[in-house]
Amino acid sequence: MNTKTLNLLWASLAVILASCVGNDGPERPTRSEFIKVYETSENKLVDDIQIPFDGVQDGKIHVLSNVSLQWKYLVNPESTNTDWFQIKSVEEVEPGHTVVTYDAASLLTLNSLERRSGRLSFSCPEAFLGKFLTINQGYSEKFYETFDEQPDQTLVLTGRETFTTDEYPMLNSDYFDYISFNVWAETTNEFLDKNITLDITVSGGHFYETNLKTYRVNVPLGTGAEKSNLKYLLLMGDGERMSAHTKFIFSVENSSQVYVHVDNLAAYTVSEAEMLKMFEDEDFDFEDEGGDWI
Repeated sequence: MNTKTLNLLWASLAVILASCVGNDGPERPTRSEFIKVYETSENKLVDDIQIPFDGVQDGKIHVLSNVSLQWKYLVNPESTNTDWFQIKSVEEVEPGHTVVTYDAASLLTLNSLERRSGRLSFSCPEAFLGKFLTINQGYSEKFYETFDEQPDQTLVLTGRETFTTDEYPMLNSDYFDYISFNVWAETTNEFLDKNITLDITVSGGHFYETNLKTYRVNVPLGTGAEKSNLKYLLLMGDGERMSAHTKFIFSVENSSQVYVHVDNLAAYTVSEAEMLKMFEDEDFDFEDEGGDWI
């Protein structure tokens, strides 16, 4: 092999090596345009907003961008009361800083915590740039119990009565669940309208607020299910997930002249991601299962 041929081979090898070093494909240029969304008084980007059960008045969403923006709100057509979320104003308070002011109605008037949702979009068609913000209120329903098999079409407890529900194995899939139910009392004795209580005990989990398995509810007088007597409580699994054998025990220790009505028992899924947002100051250790959070 002569010197000319050898030099040609070395030159070819150098070209090949140079092309292989760091060859992960062409780097994509970094875009200078951006749309960033923040919640009020939060120094953190958000992709969705969870509206509290009791609604919001004059809520704020902050949008920072270096492009001209168009916006649109798209309501989920399957949501109850499609006008529950209303944009009041979209104002550019300073160059590149837009503030969206909104009102959101209370979910509790529906005697339910079932999820309703919509999407708020910000876009700049000229720059082929867009940002979607999901608006949620409530959670996905897991079961709904109306006690229709009871003679009075509601669960009625008096004196020292106790009622145990069936097991709800569908609760086994989550670390946290909300339950809600309506509870009210009737009495023929006007002197017994105070200090009426109902105890609810959960097996296979405990109540987050008290860290106990039994929660005592003060029961108001009433004649039927309504917003004022809707109770909602957060459940947490014992150690990890809720048990597949989870059931509820309703019990009273009132006068035999007091009748406590329970109706519309329901449970709702609360994802780990939503829990982290609700309790950002607390530490939760979730098992990583490689799935997508809702």
